[in-house]
Amino acid sequence: MIKQKLVIGNWKNYLDADQTIELATKISNQQIPDNIRLMISPCNLYLSEVNKALNESSVEVISQNITSYESSSDTGGVTATDLKNIGISRTIVGHSEVRKRNKDFKSEDLLKQIIPAKFNFILCFESIDQIPFNILNNDFEITLAYEPVWAIGTGETASIEHINEIHSLVKSTLSEFNLDIPLLYGGSVNPNNSKEILSQKLVDGVLVGGASTKHEDLFKIINSIR
Repeated sequence: MIKQKLVIGNWKNYLDADQTIELATKISNQQIPDNIRLMISPCNLYLSEVNKALNESSVEVISQNITSYESSSDTGGVTATDLKNIGISRTIVGHSEVRKRNKDFKSEDLLKQIIPAKFNFILCFESIDQIPFNILNNDFEITLAYEPVWAIGTGETASIEHINEIHSLVKSTLSEFNLDIPLLYGGSVNPNNSKEILSQKLVDGVLVGGASTKHEDLFKIINSIR
């Protein structure tokens, strides 16, 4: 069985509605290599439309954020139950930009709601102490993504040595807890550095920001380890 690398395209709010659907349609018409598992995270406003555009493909559409599992008094929030109602079964949790907006945000508080419900998620972290290893499990798909905050949107990418150092530490701790959880790198990933990053044994995939909103760049990243 081919070991797949995971590529997640986080489109943030870079694209308007028309640009979002145009890019999703282009992706739906393109072959994804067998060694790549692709997920796309558009602006939450366009989740349903993008999910329909990619419905016949192998690409999974996921949410950029979640605020609770189920709450009727969560103004402006995004709940897991609402996401499931539109066919979305995975979300990014704790992205650095979410943490920056909400200084009181604690991933563990949210994860205690969605883990019992087995709602799939990608937990972003800037330091290992932000990972609540003790409440994670192997019962469903949990993914971790290391994103050094200084490398996000800056064009600066962590060195391979630094990536391997952090990933080695996290992988070792996961092993201590008997957790089999993929670990991604995120932080100014682009076609110029993706091959080297994805080639690392300790890197199970990449979380890509701006470069994933450009069709050519996204597929250069996807095809960089063929």
